[in-house]
Amino acid sequence: MFQPGPVKYADLVKDHPAPADPTAVQLEWGPQAGAISRAGDLRFTTGPTRVSKRGDPKAPASYGYFFSVWSRASGEWKVVLDAGVSQTSPPPQEGVPNMRTPIHFGREAPVTQGLRAADLDALMAMERAPRIYGHATDGTPAYSDLVTPATRVLRDDRPMLTGNALTADIAGAPARRIAWTPIDGAMADSDDLAYTYGTSRETAAGASPADGYYVHVWQRLGGDWKLIAEVSLPRPSP
Repeated sequence: MFQPGPVKYADLVKDHPAPADPTAVQLEWGPQAGAISRAGDLRFTTGPTRVSKRGDPKAPASYGYFFSVWSRASGEWKVVLDAGVSQTSPPPQEGVPNMRTPIHFGREAPVTQGLRAADLDALMAMERAPRIYGHATDGTPAYSDLVTPATRVLRDDRPMLTGNALTADIAGAPARRIAWTPIDGAMADSDDLAYTYGTSRETAAGASPADGYYVHVWQRLGGDWKLIAEVSLPRPSP
């Protein structure tokens, strides 16, 4: 979980005792999109959320998007990473394209653990290379090279971006340099889906650097790694 940086949930609850009435707050959530590895062992889901006070319809509700990365261990799906962003108004419930690709489980032999680890290291090395969001003029690799029409980008208090909206945002944004520093991640047994998370720094001309955290989900498409989901989280000033 991110509170605001990455922390293990088990450690978090040790310092936060359960509320006197655990049913006082109601969380409503539902997936709009996701992807799963061909091995069927790693996936992510994301969609809108609404948090309200149970039994008090006049109390203000809060809104956002959840983002969960799941791993299947011993036959059960468990959340291994949980991140989300807030929204000032309810996210759209309908009309959001889903990401659906044919998955053929068991058609491919699992990739060896050593190769998966090497590929994850190579993916993180690629991630460390700075990117330009917007129009790049100095030869720095472009953020747009990583995305697909199905890529989703989630940020606090900003509409979810995907498809043409993401393309337009990248093209119209003042150029800013993004530097990612991965902390950890994992690779699917089929070597086609991975997630990473870490710290980020964005710099733009005439502005102070903006530090934050990120979560990425990567999918191998046509032999290349593509960013199919990103959560960008702010890091409070010290």
